[in-house]
Amino acid sequence: MKHRWLACGSLGTLLLCGGCWETWDIGVDGTHGVMLEDVEFQPGVTVDVFVNVYGDLDVIDERSDLGSCQLAVHGGVFAAASWRPYAEALGDGHCVLSADMPVRGNSGVPVGGQLGDLDLHDYVEALDEILTRLNDMDVEPKTILGHSMGGTLVQMLQQRLVNEGSSLEKRFDIDEAILVASDLPAEVPWALGDSGNLTGLIDAYAVDDPVHGLLFEIPVELWPAFYFTDLEGQVVPGALTPEEIEAGGFNALGEPLQAIHQLNGTGGFGSRPSAGANLFLDDTRLRVIAYEQDVYVQLAESETLYQHLTGDEDSHCYVPVLGADTVHTLQFSNPQALVDAIAASEGCDYPHDDDDEDEDEDDED
Repeated sequence: MKHRWLACGSLGTLLLCGGCWETWDIGVDGTHGVMLEDVEFQPGVTVDVFVNVYGDLDVIDERSDLGSCQLAVHGGVFAAASWRPYAEALGDGHCVLSADMPVRGNSGVPVGGQLGDLDLHDYVEALDEILTRLNDMDVEPKTILGHSMGGTLVQMLQQRLVNEGSSLEKRFDIDEAILVASDLPAEVPWALGDSGNLTGLIDAYAVDDPVHGLLFEIPVELWPAFYFTDLEGQVVPGALTPEEIEAGGFNALGEPLQAIHQLNGTGGFGSRPSAGANLFLDDTRLRVIAYEQDVYVQLAESETLYQHLTGDEDSHCYVPVLGADTVHTLQFSNPQALVDAIAASEGCDYPHDDDDEDEDEDDED
């Protein structure tokens, strides 16, 4: 899995088309990226985390150029490769960084504990460290995206930083956060989650893995039913087959069962993770992308999420994506639709601290 960063010109190095610098680390699936060794999830529990680089590699002449890539956080039971189709749809001149969480893709297994020992707070701890280590390499992405559970992790990280008197912008210089089909925090009403019907469903797919502990696993043959059906229960056009999902490496073995219960406020967790009102009023602009045929989160719920996090009652940067195929996993069943939705909303804005600073500068002039 690991190939060390070597001096340019060393025997067996892989040189980039645009220049001569350091070699990539290469994942087990052949993906170029950066291996971050011993990322700490819990005290004494570490994982070698692989940050995959998808999209146009010709734009990267030196390691710091990775900062021009977007940083994307994958969802629960997904792997980083679920962002590859989106990265490819962005086209020439664009790239995406996405770290595989443990026991999937190109990352390793926990040392000092089991996958089943981890929860969402541990994932946030790791995400913080991943961003910190990238920044230490002069890799400073300006945009962070989070899909599904990944959207919750982005909210949780921002909340943690705000509680510390910081923010995504102040700590990591992130200008843009984009939540894609994001799960909802405790403060936003959620019909499916608040119905009490999820506990039985989650427990039905609980597995006591002898190596990795208690996990939530969705067999790949059931993915069309879970992720590619519309509000009428029909599999949509463009749905991927189980064979295509496995070939693409989009799926993971599973997630810690306790993390999935925590995400949904079930299984002994009294509520879902919290994200405070007006959480994105600093310099990081927030957009919320929602899908018309998403069976997990309704359009109106995603709009409420956006308004809660920004205070923008006019929903300037809330982006509903409409169409017969707009299911929860649109990013890899029809990634161009997501690219187009983000591009079409590029000019959106709402009052936040950056606007106040601009006004102060104008007053000084």
